[in-house]
Amino acid sequence: MKSLKAVAGCLLGLVCFTAVPSVWSQADVSGPEGSFSSVEERRLLLNLQEERLKLREKEKELQQREMELKTLKVEVEKKLDDLERLRAQIEGLLKQKSDVEAQQVKELSQIYEKMDPTKAAKVIAELDEGLAIQVLSSMKRKSAGKILNNVEKGKATSLSEGFSELK
Repeated sequence: MKSLKAVAGCLLGLVCFTAVPSVWSQADVSGPEGSFSSVEERRLLLNLQEERLKLREKEKELQQREMELKTLKVEVEKKLDDLERLRAQIEGLLKQKSDVEAQQVKELSQIYEKMDPTKAAKVIAELDEGLAIQVLSSMKRKSAGKILNNVEKGKATSLSEGFSELK
């Protein structure tokens, strides 16, 4: 019985030794004395070496992903800077447009102030209500009053209400 156990142990050792030749060739399987005291020690060492290889592969993968993330971060920051620059340009253009429109309304109101109040009232009554309110608000109060006096009653009321809300 003892000899059968010894033969089985030897066979098991040979099977384990020949089953993973690629790992054996990569691993340093010699212990401090150059041999193992048991098959279990050999198996544990092989498992540890396999785990080390897996960990190295995962570490390389993580380093690669980290580099990719850094690259993406730089790209995103660049795009954000570009968007911020575009936003500032758009704001500047909108301010210019607003300034030009305000200047045009002011000039238009000066033209209507110089016109006969009856004729100016007919023209202002036909304008878009928002523009008409802006024009009237840019005029001197006395001129705006004379023009409103010549506008049809319903339209004059609407313009007056819009004018009062503007202030």
